[in-house]
Amino acid sequence: DLAFSDDGAFFWTSILTGEVGGFNAKGEKVIAAQLGPGVNPITFSDDGRLFVSQCFFDTNLYEIDPKGKKPARLISDELGPGCGLNGMDWGPDNRLYGPRWFTGEVVSFNVDDNTMRVEATGFDTPAAVKFDNAGQLHVLDTGTGEVIKLDKDQKIIIATLSPGLDNFAFDKNDQLFVSSFIDGFVK
Repeated sequence: DLAFSDDGAFFWTSILTGEVGGFNAKGEKVIAAQLGPGVNPITFSDDGRLFVSQCFFDTNLYEIDPKGKKPARLISDELGPGCGLNGMDWGPDNRLYGPRWFTGEVVSFNVDDNTMRVEATGFDTPAAVKFDNAGQLHVLDTGTGEVIKLDKDQKIIIATLSPGLDNFAFDKNDQLFVSSFIDGFVK
């Protein structure tokens, strides 16, 4: 996966090698961390902090120093089985949200005190979460091919595609873009 910071830096994860690398705003290559296999989702907070989780090969959630000077800080090693968080996003409450692939739930973290809270349950295989411009949480369920808006205690299906969806994003006008790891499309 890939994430951009506000200053123009971008970082990636290498799921097989465990590398978290990137290019800083000056264009210099940085190896921010070398974790075990499975590093996949990656995101920057609004204040420039970098977070990654492991999925399929391990289950940890980390904060990473984008300069690569400090060791990775473990936030949680209790996100299994089989996958930590996947496609993550920051909520309007400054918590890090992410789906737990094999438990069918969405959780959030206060990354400063490492506490987790369950936000929603009952999904087939949640693969990613995103907030739209109004601050509404949406969940991409790869098992059903649905993008679901959570509105209080109600789940509203806003799009149905084919199973095997990977991630999604909203643009500044809340237009939805969805990718598939099965078919390779972006719609």
